[in-house]
Amino acid sequence: MYRHRIHAQIHFGHFNDYLALAEQLNELARSRGWAESTFWSPTIGTANEFVIETDYPDLATFQREGEAFSADAEAMKLIRSGIEHVVEGSVHDELFETAPHLA
Repeated sequence: MYRHRIHAQIHFGHFNDYLALAEQLNELARSRGWAESTFWSPTIGTANEFVIETDYPDLATFQREGEAFSADAEAMKLIRSGIEHVVEGSVHDELFETAPHLA
């Protein structure tokens, strides 16, 4: 399994707007048959941080859905509409894989 995690700091007063946008992206993912995400906020840590996690069964699915997402005009329109809510330079992402059993 692969887990994609995106971190973004949201401008104060914009958190609910960004959450609503993330929920719209999940609705779009559901309608396209893509993996849906869960949304998190740290209990302790960076103020107004928003974390999106999405699980994929394998790397090929992560890549295929990422390419489809980037080519989807409606998805990209939603992403661009969220730019005003995000602190510039704060976004970073991670990709984890299930820990392997080593020899």
